Amino acid sequence: MFLLFLIAWIALQQSPQAFPDSIRKVISETNDDSLKSSLFYDLSKHYYGLDQDTAIFYAENSIRLAEKLGLEKIKGNALNIKGVAQLIRSDYEDALKTHLQALKIREALQDSVGMLESNLNIGNVYYRNGEMGKAAQMYEKALVYGLATKNLRGQSLIYNNLANYHKDRWSQNQSKEDFDLALSYLQKSLAIKEELNDQRGLVNTLAQLSDLSLAQEDTKKAKAYLDRALSIAEATQDVENKLSVLNQLSGFHLKAKDFKRAKDYGLQAFDIAKNANSQFYISVTAGILVEAALGLNDYKSAYEFLAEQKIADQVMFNESRQKVREELLIQYETEKKELENQRLIQEQEYLDLSIRRRNEILIGAVLLLVFLGIMIWIQQKNHRKLKQAHDELEEAHQFAKEQNAQIQLQASDLHETNLELTKANQFRDKIFSVISHDLRAPFSSLHSIIKLWDLKLLTEEELREIMPMVARDTHALSQMLNNLLIWSKEQMDSQEFEMSSFDLEELVAENIKLLKPQADQKNLDLSFEIPSGIELKSDRERLNFILRNILTNAIKFTPAQGKILVDFPDSNEIRITDTGLGISPEKLSLLFNHRVNSQKGTEGESGTGIGLMLSKEFAESIGAKILVESELGKGTVFRILLQEGKMD
Repeated sequence: MFLLFLIAWIALQQSPQAFPDSIRKVISETNDDSLKSSLFYDLSKHYYGLDQDTAIFYAENSIRLAEKLGLEKIKGNALNIKGVAQLIRSDYEDALKTHLQALKIREALQDSVGMLESNLNIGNVYYRNGEMGKAAQMYEKALVYGLATKNLRGQSLIYNNLANYHKDRWSQNQSKEDFDLALSYLQKSLAIKEELNDQRGLVNTLAQLSDLSLAQEDTKKAKAYLDRALSIAEATQDVENKLSVLNQLSGFHLKAKDFKRAKDYGLQAFDIAKNANSQFYISVTAGILVEAALGLNDYKSAYEFLAEQKIADQVMFNESRQKVREELLIQYETEKKELENQRLIQEQEYLDLSIRRRNEILIGAVLLLVFLGIMIWIQQKNHRKLKQAHDELEEAHQFAKEQNAQIQLQASDLHETNLELTKANQFRDKIFSVISHDLRAPFSSLHSIIKLWDLKLLTEEELREIMPMVARDTHALSQMLNNLLIWSKEQMDSQEFEMSSFDLEELVAENIKLLKPQADQKNLDLSFEIPSGIELKSDRERLNFILRNILTNAIKFTPAQGKILVDFPDSNEIRITDTGLGISPEKLSLLFNHRVNSQKGTEGESGTGIGLMLSKEFAESIGAKILVESELGKGTVFRILLQEGKMD
């Protein structure tokens, strides 16, 4: 612990280059693999933004030692840094694979902060790879963890990334909604960073807001954001942020063709980069100054800054090669020391083992001579008795084992039966509730009409006007009773339903033929496209009931001149598509799970609302699912997903 504290203190006191040097020195001197794993991870964190190859090298060393010692948290963290470095290096496939490994470990550890970080980084991989939709999904998932753990810093990062996502969408489609969302997310991020007093983060978010304003050609607001970012960077003496903002200001004025101000900001950045000896920013700033000088027709300055850029690039290349040599030397020294330690340990273990074996042989020989005779005598005397007792015990054990297995089987069967009974009772209660509701209104209406007729309060003309409505109600009740009769028959035969092979095209054709007159009355195009020879293995009658109910609903809610199509798009899916009225999202979510009041059809057709409830139960009984997609005014798609392996 003291050594770790010392390393942390050194990191705060020394220069950026002194920090990795001090860590490498500790690694070369210690034999504690746990400490080495942690220090290799620290080095990879230090280098991932500067030198990705070096960061990956140290991360892999940390992962190797963490796997050896079972340090899952360090392994997950090191995998995360490795994935970030691979992403910066544009190795998208490797980065995604590495981040998924890290996420799996963090999920097993229930590390909420780690899961936030991994989901965020996986989103970044998708984003960089052009899969923006998947990226947004991962950002939303990361945001759930951020909100659940009240991780404000994590929330701020996610809001920034979501803002970038919507900004890019806006740049493609010019959608005001995307622009407003991008602005909203950036403002949320800005508020959090102001609350956390995250000065570095504030600068980054202000720079993004400036880009967004510039995209809207609001140059005044864009400049204001950059000026505020520069003032924060200057107040905090954050050299890297100041360089970034100055370069952005210089680029801003280059775009505005104000080459003089672009040069002024560029020269400020260039002087700071020179003083900080940051070859990267020297190269970037020199490139900007070359453009500014060319804009001012100052070709001499342009040439001088171009030369500075080339020198900085060469220095960065040489430094990179020097780092590689140093890392290889450290690796060689570390492996050499580890091999020497392993050799000494093996020699000591061999010596200890030789002494222990010699003593064991001597003790064993003495014990063998003393007890050999006694053991033989006891064995002969008790062999028969022990064998008899063993046989009896084995028989009793086997009997108890069989009894226990039988009891467990009965308990399991009883539990499953109770669950099924409870579910059946609940469904029957729901059915009876529906029946009592749907029978009351039509019979009450019919009773009132008969009473009025009996009292001579209705004329024949009024009765003729009322009778079509009575006919529709009684037809709906007839349909309901027919469905209930089929359902009750299937309930009585629920333990004996038959799984048989049958032709799907034939089944669909039967239903089309049965319902064609209803469709023709409304001038509907009722058709099917089922390939010949599709054999299903299921309960034919239950599937027939499901298909008929869905088609009946489609006819009911499809207006005249509409279309209804039954097809077989996939190896385990029957699809019924109509161009009807559609279902609202609120009613769609309650379609199967709760009671939905029956609606009138497009021509006043009545219904009871229980057909789909019964269809759902039948579907579950044969291992199928019913999915629904619908949009108001555009129609509805019912998909019957059959159990895989039930067709040829």
